[in-house]
Amino acid sequence: MCGICGVFGKSDSSQTSSMLDALLHRGPDGNKISNSPWGYLGFCRLDIFGPPGVNQPAISSDCKIALIFNGEIYNFKELAKSLTNIDEILDEASLILELYLTYGESCFSKLKGMFAIAILTPQEIILARDPLGIKPLVYCVQNGSLYFASEIKALLRIWRKSIEIDKDALAEAAVFGFIFDMEKTMFKEIKQVPPGSYLCFNENKIQLEKFSNLNPSFYGAEIWNLDDTEKKIVDLMDSASRLYLNHSKHSQAIYLSGGIDSTLMTQFLQKNSDQKLDTFTLFDDGSSEDRHYAEKVARELGTNHQEFKTDGEECIRFLDHYLYHYESLVTDGIYNVLGSLAFHILSHKISKSHKVAYCGEGADELFGGYYWMHSHPLGLGDRLRARSAAVNNGRTRIHEYIMEKFPDDDTKASDMRREIFDFLMGPGLTNCHLWSVDRSSSAFSFEARPLYLFDDIRKWALSLSIENKVSNDLKTKLILKEYAISTGNPLLHEISERKKIGMPSALSVSLNKLISYSEKEFKNRQGKHDLPHKEYAAFLHTDLEKLLFDKFYQIFVIDRGKVSPNMEDIT
Repeated sequence: MCGICGVFGKSDSSQTSSMLDALLHRGPDGNKISNSPWGYLGFCRLDIFGPPGVNQPAISSDCKIALIFNGEIYNFKELAKSLTNIDEILDEASLILELYLTYGESCFSKLKGMFAIAILTPQEIILARDPLGIKPLVYCVQNGSLYFASEIKALLRIWRKSIEIDKDALAEAAVFGFIFDMEKTMFKEIKQVPPGSYLCFNENKIQLEKFSNLNPSFYGAEIWNLDDTEKKIVDLMDSASRLYLNHSKHSQAIYLSGGIDSTLMTQFLQKNSDQKLDTFTLFDDGSSEDRHYAEKVARELGTNHQEFKTDGEECIRFLDHYLYHYESLVTDGIYNVLGSLAFHILSHKISKSHKVAYCGEGADELFGGYYWMHSHPLGLGDRLRARSAAVNNGRTRIHEYIMEKFPDDDTKASDMRREIFDFLMGPGLTNCHLWSVDRSSSAFSFEARPLYLFDDIRKWALSLSIENKVSNDLKTKLILKEYAISTGNPLLHEISERKKIGMPSALSVSLNKLISYSEKEFKNRQGKHDLPHKEYAAFLHTDLEKLLFDKFYQIFVIDRGKVSPNMEDIT
């Protein structure tokens, strides 16, 4: 994992330097700014794979094309071997450059992994992002030049106009808890390169092209055969585990909750590792069910296990730091309002000893793991309609989508379930869970890898119908649970019957303290007339959301993404 930034068009090196300074937490192992007559590139490296040192940008032999890259290409060896007319390739940026010189933009579809790529040429700049948007890539246009970066705060540092909140994005976050539009950010004029897309910019024109599309969810396929499916799971998970484990020069860790996703992931990773892996769990209550099961799984699978206890005071201490790195509004939409805060705190703990860790993001989306949403689509529809009607009195673009896709009509349950699968796999994954995974791991200079989202696993899982994932009697995540039972392992059988509780369970006690803290802080500020949330009150529901919005506004609009003193003691 690294940080990338740059500009195509008229600029000066000080702007790229300012952007890169905002990204140095992503790559503490070296950084570099390179320039050409047509633009600048900034790069900071987290040394995970390949030779040491700052080895980017990769530059063509005629010095006209330069490429920088953030992420991991897990089929690196296979692709390098395919370039038979090229000398030995030792790093991923050089590989992608050679692929681009050979195949043009079609090279992006050959890459398996997570990536954000920038290719600077005399005629244009090309920005490409992996099919699921695991790695972030944002951009803006100012005075005819295109600026891009791994994180929004880098662009805010060089933004010369007033910074405006995008009310359409705000409304989407107020309803769902995340931005629904795959191109928007919380700021007007700052956009994302959509997942599975590449952007070309020249002569002040932007052209977007898709190189990868996700298969939409569907009904009606034949129900899977247990024996065939069991073999497929084993083959895919073994293959992915070996590729990932061999794609690092460092010891590797695992986020372990004791749920079925993290347990199966740990089983396959440990099985394919030649050394004991380290597992980590966070809890704030000694009787935590996750703590209990994670310890049992670690003992059964033979990992080196560490537990960390947190509390309300630590959560409050991390709050501003979390918001600074999260870069989007946090609201109580379809997920817990601060569930990703637990991931942030545990990431801090893991980063003390590791540069690479595995997480289970994507398994719920691929295999149908959100019990309440999948088994009660009508209930979720009621919640979404109520929230969207309350946001700015329903006068929002997202309200039109909600009323069309989630009407007050009980005969539409199947259509709603399909829509839920699709938006969870789309913006719910990219703009919420993966957004959190990238920001919270990079905040502490290490890399989190979502194993279930390996390309081969994703494509297979999305080829399966809804009935393969959620049964008629409303049991969820059928394939993974049946596989766990088929192993004959009593612990896996027990875990397969656990109710999904998710990462927020790590803060089950502390979240109540955070809510009390927000209510107290909010009351203390009530007399002030210039609080930012007052202008946007029609989009915010609770005192906690209003407090978080005020903090968010202070960090990004008023301070333009600069680090405040109260964040500097978190290292």
